[in-house]
Amino acid sequence: MAFFSLLTATALIFIQVVMRYVFNYSIMWSEEMARYLIIWFIFVGSSMAVRERAHAKVDVLTSYVPFRAKKILEITASLTAIFFCILILISGVQTIQNVIQFSNLTPALQIPMYIPYLAIPVGASLMIIRFSQNIWADGNRLHKGWTNVEQRQEDAK
Repeated sequence: MAFFSLLTATALIFIQVVMRYVFNYSIMWSEEMARYLIIWFIFVGSSMAVRERAHAKVDVLTSYVPFRAKKILEITASLTAIFFCILILISGVQTIQNVIQFSNLTPALQIPMYIPYLAIPVGASLMIIRFSQNIWADGNRLHKGWTNVEQRQEDAK
């Protein structure tokens, strides 16, 4: 889904630029659609980044501690991230409830405004799932008592 939304947004922006500067015609809804697709890409893509452990992090401390301490720190960081994702989820749901209450429509597409805002709780929920999976995996590695060498061998498989 993330790839599709980014690809579609890129195509829409390209078509809009060509239409505007070559044909002197503008597609009114394309910019709005591209904006909403990019928002969805960011929130869904964030969960993919969590899965790949690709989020920005400060690892100066974890690179100098033993494997067990490193996993404990990663679990702690994931638990903290889940806490913040829950806050984002709650805030997103409250925002959607407000938007539904006022029956807002998007300016150009004339779709319910809650559809773009759904990206917030959906993305937060997906990130909670991914962080939970990371905690489970790290917990299993801790339980098995893996060392750095064994971890590298397992990750290579």
